[in-house]
Amino acid sequence: MGRKAGTKKRRAGRIGKTKLKNRNYQFYKPPQINDKTVRELWNPRKSPAANMAVLGLQTAVNSSIDARAAIALQSAQEKNSSIATKSNSKKAIELFDIPESDNMNGIMMLPGKTFAQRKLPVSIEDQKYIRKCLARHGDDYHAMMRDIKTNDMQYTESKLKKMAARFFLLTRDQVKVEVPEKIKHLMAYNQSEKMGK
Repeated sequence: MGRKAGTKKRRAGRIGKTKLKNRNYQFYKPPQINDKTVRELWNPRKSPAANMAVLGLQTAVNSSIDARAAIALQSAQEKNSSIATKSNSKKAIELFDIPESDNMNGIMMLPGKTFAQRKLPVSIEDQKYIRKCLARHGDDYHAMMRDIKTNDMQYTESKLKKMAARFFLLTRDQVKVEVPEKIKHLMAYNQSEKMGK
C-alpha cells in the first residue's frame, strides 16, 4: 500500500505550515531613531561620524587618548570638507620602488652560545638549501623552481628569488656555507670589496 501524502515528512524538515524568518536585516540593521529632528537630518548613506558632524555634535572626544579614533575623525573631516567644497581635484598615488629583500644593515647579532641562538638574517638551513639551488642553476629561478631534485621543498619562483636576494645581502661573517663560483659575483660583500679597490 502507498503512503498518504499528508503523513510524508518534507525534506526541508518542516511539517505543516511554518514561516521562515524575514532576514532582510540579517547583517545590517539600520538605526532606529526616535527623535524627529535627528531622523530628518540623519543620512544612512553617510558614516556615523559624518552624520554627527552635520548635527553639530563632536565625534571622537577621546581622540587625544585613542590614536585610532583620531585617524577616523581626521578622515571624516577630510571627507566632509571635500564634499562641502565639491572640488574635483584628484591626488596622484605615489608608488615606491620596493626592494625584493630587506636591508640587512639594521639587524644586530644577538649574543649566544651557538649560531642557532643568534639572530641570522637567513638561517643556516636556508643557506644550505639556497646554496644547493644556486650552485646548480645560478640565477635562473624558473628552472630552479621546476627542478624537484634540488628544490625538494617545492618553493615558488618568488620565494626562491627572495631567499636568494637575502642570501646575496649577507656579510662575510653571516655566510655559514661555501658560496658557489657561479654566484660569487652576486654577493654583496664581493661587490663592496670591488668598489673599494
